Amino acid sequence: MLILISCSLLFITTLALMVLQVTQPNARYAWLVAVGGSLLALISVFMWLAQAPFDMTLPAWQPQTVFINPIQFRADKLSWPFALSITALTLTILLTAITRSAITNSFTWAGTLALGGIGLLAVTANNPLTLLLVWGALDITELMTQLRAVDGPANNEKVVISFSTRALGIGLLLWANIVSIAQGNTFDFQSIAPASGLYLVAAAGLRLGVLPLHLPYASESTMRRGIGTSLRLVSAVSSLVLLAHIPVGSLTSALTPFLLGLAIVAALYGGWMWLRAPDELTGRPYWVISLAALSVISALSGSPLGAVAWGCALILVGGALFLASVQQVWLNRALLIGVWSLSSLPFSLTASAWLGSLGFFIPFVIVAQALVMAGFVRHALRSAGRTSLESQPGWANKIYPTGIILLIVFQLLLGLTGWDGASQIGAWLQALLTSLLAFGLVWATPRFRVLNPIRAHWVSPAMSGVTTIYSSLWVIYRMLGRVSQSITVTLEGEGGIMWTLLFLVLFISLMT
Repeated sequence: MLILISCSLLFITTLALMVLQVTQPNARYAWLVAVGGSLLALISVFMWLAQAPFDMTLPAWQPQTVFINPIQFRADKLSWPFALSITALTLTILLTAITRSAITNSFTWAGTLALGGIGLLAVTANNPLTLLLVWGALDITELMTQLRAVDGPANNEKVVISFSTRALGIGLLLWANIVSIAQGNTFDFQSIAPASGLYLVAAAGLRLGVLPLHLPYASESTMRRGIGTSLRLVSAVSSLVLLAHIPVGSLTSALTPFLLGLAIVAALYGGWMWLRAPDELTGRPYWVISLAALSVISALSGSPLGAVAWGCALILVGGALFLASVQQVWLNRALLIGVWSLSSLPFSLTASAWLGSLGFFIPFVIVAQALVMAGFVRHALRSAGRTSLESQPGWANKIYPTGIILLIVFQLLLGLTGWDGASQIGAWLQALLTSLLAFGLVWATPRFRVLNPIRAHWVSPAMSGVTTIYSSLWVIYRMLGRVSQSITVTLEGEGGIMWTLLFLVLFISLMT
């Protein structure tokens, strides 16, 4: 019931804001309504700890011979940190919205709250059917938002391709469900057939852009901070939660090292592009890819808790950085706590990241993680492009820092208590080597040209060599489409009947 309360608070507030925007478009208390609803949702998520674990099951669909599993949600020590991170991010976006004067429309705040509610449903989904429905709702929401935000047929095409890759991930999850049912298992996240494990990893990796390496969404549009951050991070975490439910025994396959290699390539590439991005918003796609790849690596190495840790870091650490749009020296330095959260040192947020076995992949993982940490330090200390609070009202000087500090506090809180991956020593030697290499990269960045940030017009979400491969495949697809269209036009033209009779005669001759 508590899950329903938390989601209802966000959805009801969304509806209230939409009604206010239509009936009273100049209402000054709309922002207070948005903040109040998100704050109550955050408080209600803390109440989960008093009853966890608990389930919420909706009435079964008919016929039950087809829909074996009902729509079911579960709050436990794996879903709770994800839920806390999503609600905290939603509240922070609304608290920091006072500095984004260009965004005054209540519909934008309503969209942020709705995304938070859908995110809660995704991270608490307890079986593939439930997760499939939530993924579909989230993908359709993103498709509609992106189609309204981009201009031109080329950009619209990218949005459709993005939606197609996510739909393919849904297909893989559906196939995993079929495989499990074929083996006689009642498929939920507590009883997964061993043969389904790799399909689940592939489904999450495809939606995240890790397996294979690609951008799972269209290029950054005019939505930069605010709802753009919510859309990117919540969408990624809704896929990462699948990795947390994969049992270790289902990944003992000859393909596991191959998938590990692909994930490490994605982590290294994402970390390198993140380090050299001219600013944090331009590098945001690579932040998502690099941390998603680290989550996949952690799950494949036998540590699903590590996937939860990296997912929370993606939201809490990344959210604090992407929403920090105002120049304040002390706040920029406070952001550096995120380096501790990314370090995997004992009692940090990601201390449980490497509890599995990485084998000879350890050096590559150390480099990838160090690139992410070094890039975070550079972006956190960057002052160019940030505005000042001098033009804002006096109360904004207190509200805005509160939102950023909220995410920083939760980074420290989750590292110490609240879930199964808290208060861990972890692989402290690997974490120490990673931290030393990260600080070495920070020292070397301004001294070596190859590590310097590349100019903005050289950075695009398209990924050079990787994009060339996908572009070639897309050209082949278009060519096949033209051939199909030509055949259709021929058969539907004036001579269509003659061609149909000719093919019929040929078919009968071949059968004879």
